[in-house]
Amino acid sequence: MNSASTAGIAVVDGDPDGSDAPDVTVVVAVREDGRRCLGRCLDSLAGQTIGTTRIEVLVAGGTERSTADGARPPAVGVYGLPADGERRPSPAGAYGLPAQPLSAGRTDTLNQALAHARGRYVFFLDAGDFLGREALSRLVDAADSRGSDVVCAKTAASGAAIFARTRHGVPLDEPGLPWELSAAKLFRREPLLRHGLRFAEDVPAGLAEQAFTLEALFRSRGVAVLADYDYRFAGDAGPGPGRRSGPGARNSSAALAAAAGEPGGLEDLLRGTAAAMAVTARFTGGGPLGDGFHLRHFAHEGDVLTGPAFLRAPEPVRRRVFAGVRRLVADHLGDAVLAGLRPGLRLRFSYVRAGDEAGLVAVLRYEAGHGVPPLRTDLVSAAWRRTGPARHTLVVTARTPLPHLGAHGTGPVRLTGCPEAGRILLRPASDGAGTDIEVRIPAEAFPPGRTRIGLSTALLGTEHAAAVAAGTVPRQAHGLRGLRPYRLDVGPDGTDGLVVAVTPVGPRRAGRS
Repeated sequence: MNSASTAGIAVVDGDPDGSDAPDVTVVVAVREDGRRCLGRCLDSLAGQTIGTTRIEVLVAGGTERSTADGARPPAVGVYGLPADGERRPSPAGAYGLPAQPLSAGRTDTLNQALAHARGRYVFFLDAGDFLGREALSRLVDAADSRGSDVVCAKTAASGAAIFARTRHGVPLDEPGLPWELSAAKLFRREPLLRHGLRFAEDVPAGLAEQAFTLEALFRSRGVAVLADYDYRFAGDAGPGPGRRSGPGARNSSAALAAAAGEPGGLEDLLRGTAAAMAVTARFTGGGPLGDGFHLRHFAHEGDVLTGPAFLRAPEPVRRRVFAGVRRLVADHLGDAVLAGLRPGLRLRFSYVRAGDEAGLVAVLRYEAGHGVPPLRTDLVSAAWRRTGPARHTLVVTARTPLPHLGAHGTGPVRLTGCPEAGRILLRPASDGAGTDIEVRIPAEAFPPGRTRIGLSTALLGTEHAAAVAAGTVPRQAHGLRGLRPYRLDVGPDGTDGLVVAVTPVGPRRAGRS
């Protein structure tokens, strides 16, 4: 590689796509929580065993806040890394890069850096992170030897199952792959240029990374997973456990929840999630491959979108976010995705699919006070009620902790045994923490003999049968069918349901009754 030196800075010359191009361009994003660690990050790049002449480093720096308080954030810069490791940043304009301040909090700085990258490969790194000494050499060698377009490298202390062993030609339906969507990977630059991949500029940085990485994966001719070395140390983790401030930390549940609680944060999260899911839908068109990635977003970002931040948001924001999440549910939440979610999330999305915003709010308020509502229904009583001189109706009462169930109509309550004959009434529980269910079934609906009946509540993927309370005693009544007397019994069937027995009796016994 030909290079010149100005003030000790190695300047990359030649055709960016030719033989003189560096092997890898490392784009370092300087965010608010990583500025103090930038020196350590650059030191790790200067010490790479691949050799400094094979590396180009672009630093996308500054913060959005810094321009508001009058401080001038650093512009995107090029760093040459001589053998002595001394960092001597050049004026940005000397290398054809824009000298005006650029915000590191926005992904357009990454796009600026990507546009000026010359390496055959691009690796994105946060200033708070640093690399193992052999990281870039191992990454480039792995990509060159197998022709991989995307190389996922193990982060120190990562317990992700996908990094259990090194593999090449990893299929996109690998179970752990949807959970590794940060841009802290090695990307072959030629496909990025050919397909015009860029970071979305109107969504949070972490979610813009997800959409970018998803498209790179779907367009890739080969994906590798390297687990044989600690390639990256995230945030302040160092060689041991500690705080994480890198791309993975930005997308952690705690970080997403904190960001969602900021003004506009919940809607930013919705836009970013929708953008990432749209990429998956565009390339997969549904099916098992797309379901694996959609599951990741519903289980992770969807949890935050329908969680406490939603409950605390102003009503206009809640209304807009609810409508947006409902579109995501309608477009991407299939049965396979649903089955992979934890029960509490399936319950929330039941209310979202039904368009019941008040019901979702009721569920979240219940969670705030009691935890996730138990997915159960309890049979409280079953008895005969006289409704005429010789007519009776079986009245079954039940209780479910699921709040606001009546807003869904009677559809969520199902009868077995004689569903066409029952009348279902739903009303809020007196304590406001659940729903009371009453089912009325005319005695005439039961044929002579024994009939097993059951009751269940069914929302989106949350069906569960009502259980008979311990100690429930049988109830008996007598009535007529035409001129013939019958004895009516109802009691537990020995499992979770009830059994109704309709038995003809003699006139004499009926008279005594």
